[in-house]
Amino acid sequence: MSETIITVTASADTHHAPERAVVQLALGFEGADRQDVFEKTRRLHAETSDSLRALHDPVADAVTRWSADQVSVWGQRPWSQDGAQLPPVYHATTTVRARFRDFSALAAWIDSIAFRDGVTVTSVDWALTSATHSALQSDAQKTAIVSARSKAQSYAGALGLSTLRAIAVADPGMLGDDGRAGSTVSVARFASHEMAKSSAGGPLDLTPADVVISASIEARFAATA
Repeated sequence: MSETIITVTASADTHHAPERAVVQLALGFEGADRQDVFEKTRRLHAETSDSLRALHDPVADAVTRWSADQVSVWGQRPWSQDGAQLPPVYHATTTVRARFRDFSALAAWIDSIAFRDGVTVTSVDWALTSATHSALQSDAQKTAIVSARSKAQSYAGALGLSTLRAIAVADPGMLGDDGRAGSTVSVARFASHEMAKSSAGGPLDLTPADVVISASIEARFAATA
């Protein structure tokens, strides 16, 4: 009995409220005196680190991990509009990252530090725990496979075929010859967030969107009458 080969692609998304937030700060100053610029940055770095150290406990507290391990110090000679080289300007910057499990504590911490001289909040990324991410990724892949079978069954029905047999399932590109083999089967897209002061002047209001986990697969079926 001859078989008709049907190859389809399918994808699926799952959504989950964020469980972690990773905030990144840039700390730094600039000025005409190299030592003064460095000392001001060093003090701000130490104060910020102390505030995170007080919140940090891998099991119980608001901050599960943090780092403050990047520093840059440099000078440059700017030019005036008339083409004259001006006196040196010195810069010092450090980078601080912290992973919060308590979003209220995150909002209060940002509210206490974000408006200090020398502080720039460069990003807040929303994430899931590894266990939740793995479970949702698996769910999305299973849903994509079910969707692929449904699509193939629809094709088979249109061809007057009633029996469908799965013969292959793979990551995108691995069943074809288009050179896309090895592309990622599942990608976590960290949704955007809002950062705003409340109208009453209270703590920072952080309203994260759900984290979206996507899975895409290719599947091949053999269909017969």
